[in-house]
Amino acid sequence: MLPGCIQLPFPSLYHNPFGIDDIDELTDVCLKQIEQEINYQGAESIAAFIAEPVLGAGGILVPPPGLWPALRALCDKYDILLIADEVVTGFGRTGSWFGARAWGVKPDMMCFAKAITSGYFPFGALMLNERIETVFMESGPDGAIGHGYTYSGHPVGCAAALATMDVTFSQDLPGNALARGEQLMSALKSLQSEHPMIGDVRGKGLMVGIELVADRDSKTPLDPQLGEALSDRVFAAGAMIRVSGNIIIMSPPLVITESEIESLVQALSVGFAGS
Repeated sequence: MLPGCIQLPFPSLYHNPFGIDDIDELTDVCLKQIEQEINYQGAESIAAFIAEPVLGAGGILVPPPGLWPALRALCDKYDILLIADEVVTGFGRTGSWFGARAWGVKPDMMCFAKAITSGYFPFGALMLNERIETVFMESGPDGAIGHGYTYSGHPVGCAAALATMDVTFSQDLPGNALARGEQLMSALKSLQSEHPMIGDVRGKGLMVGIELVADRDSKTPLDPQLGEALSDRVFAAGAMIRVSGNIIIMSPPLVITESEIESLVQALSVGFAGS
């Protein structure tokens, strides 16, 4: 936790403290809480609103369709910068080039890494809109964005990023992520109907989460040891999965094929059948 940073609720139907079953109503409630917090803190004291388009380590929480456009409008209303953390969601993972763009939103700033080089070289970047650039450039006679670091602009990192973007464009990896994500989600929904251990399935593109529960009605999280045992069975059946707490976090490679998705789902099916 950073001082001066305020966390706000996420409109998740599966886990929400409001007892609301309608996603649009829940979204409105959360947006009202955000606006109330802005007014309480004072808009002039808020530099930016920062969010992941899809919460990754937070449990693969996918926002409702109206959330990001409403956040954009709210930030515009109070003259607050909107920053999208695209480190996980950027460069095709969600089925769009960037996560925020999946909902037609242009943030003021985007930070990204990881997929920009496909993991071949440590590299990250920050993208600014013209409005912010102008403020820096007109700040004085030598206006510049003076935030360089020792390893900024590393030539190997830049080469890896350019090569990755070329492949991402030429092979339409965002399009593949969208298609294969739909295939994976459909198959996982079928598994959910067969196995009570699967409490919820959610995802966007090839960013998918399976929430494991001991009881569907109470949504009691599954014992982590049982999740580890499930992971071992799936591995023995031919696939590697990551279980974080009681959530299987799945981020297959963007080049995954239809038959490979089928193999992955088959391994999961074997793992759940042994539970």
